[in-house]
Amino acid sequence: MAINGERPPEPENDLYDRFPQGKDLPDDRAGTAEGYNTYVRINDASLFREEALRDDPALKAFVDTGDEISISFALFKSSTRESEWALHKPGRTMAVDDQKAAGRLPDDLDIKRSVERFPGPREANIATFVINHDNTLARWKQSVILIENGARAGQMIYKHPHPDDGPDDR
Repeated sequence: MAINGERPPEPENDLYDRFPQGKDLPDDRAGTAEGYNTYVRINDASLFREEALRDDPALKAFVDTGDEISISFALFKSSTRESEWALHKPGRTMAVDDQKAAGRLPDDLDIKRSVERFPGPREANIATFVINHDNTLARWKQSVILIENGARAGQMIYKHPHPDDGPDDR
């Protein structure tokens, strides 16, 4: 319930903040300095050599989609503050810069780069598909591929198995 025009409390946000930040993990650090928690647009022609775009029609078609959609990649470390926010409030983390400025994300949340053209959680619908949902999220990392067109977004999450896990450890 809103009090004096303020936003209603979101008690679940406190739960996400109880997880350790990836950059502060004692082993296997997982902050933006290590390449985690950063949305990177991958259908960007500047990422590819000119001869690769000229010689591979499929690669050229991939980057040519950039006028209509952006395709991004992000890597998160499971059971960190950043992965909890990204998994449970993806619309906010995809628009991290605006959401921090609006006070809807903690200022010190270690997530970089907003998803290009993503209009924000109130304006966009987000569909999430976890490829291997039967595997645990509790120990390792998750790769995210995100496609958005400025009005809708879809993210596909792959949960990486821990190197020490066998088939019986799912």
